[in-house]
Amino acid sequence: MLKDRPRSAFVLPQILEGALFIADAHHQEGMADLPHFLEKIRARPPSQLFLMGDIFQILVGSVVQSHTPCVLEQIESLSRQIPVFYFEGNHDFGLRSLPQLKNATIYPRGTQPVAFTHKNKIYCLAHGDLFLGFGYGLYIRLLLNGLSLRSLGFLARFRPLYALVSAPIYAKQIKNFPQSDLDFTRFATARLEQYTLCKNGTPPLSGVIEGHFHIGRIHKPQESPLYVGLPSFYCTKEITELGGLDWIIHPALR
Repeated sequence: MLKDRPRSAFVLPQILEGALFIADAHHQEGMADLPHFLEKIRARPPSQLFLMGDIFQILVGSVVQSHTPCVLEQIESLSRQIPVFYFEGNHDFGLRSLPQLKNATIYPRGTQPVAFTHKNKIYCLAHGDLFLGFGYGLYIRLLLNGLSLRSLGFLARFRPLYALVSAPIYAKQIKNFPQSDLDFTRFATARLEQYTLCKNGTPPLSGVIEGHFHIGRIHKPQESPLYVGLPSFYCTKEITELGGLDWIIHPALR
């Protein structure tokens, strides 16, 4: 939750023109699209890179078997060239212990949403699995607490047990969630209301950028805040870019 603070207490981070946002890549060992994309932008870096969660199908800091060295090294290389922001999701968490991410700014789920500014406007950024009810909230808090993370790390030492636990997660089907115009408008409006409530009276919200839902659409009413439902890189191979005048969803590998 964003809490009231004196304006002089901190300066909000900025989203720069040319920033790229990638969400829900659900990368697994052997897949080529994410490494290809990261290699492409290493050659011509954007102003910033926002990794908006679920970049990996499984990545837990305390579970060495879940690490994908090639992709993590690509992210490390980028983080030495440009600002990299990593918003932990429900498939990738406990990441602050990873040496490859030492130069990236990591936002655990408990710190999200995070307020950024662009041209004196405030945007809330998050992976997106927020405000989903008591049951999901309890489940994810239990999963992400320190004891659970240490337990996962201990159990992962037994390879057959780790393979048994991880196999159904790797095998889980990942889907896109297309919506009609009316359904998306209702969904975006409801999400904006939730984020507005959580801002607790801080300056007016100009927009929300989140992944998790695999939508890939932008809701931009004239009078209300902007809503960017980031596309799933896994499903559509698309990313989102802040261009000179607007937010643009386009193919990542064009």
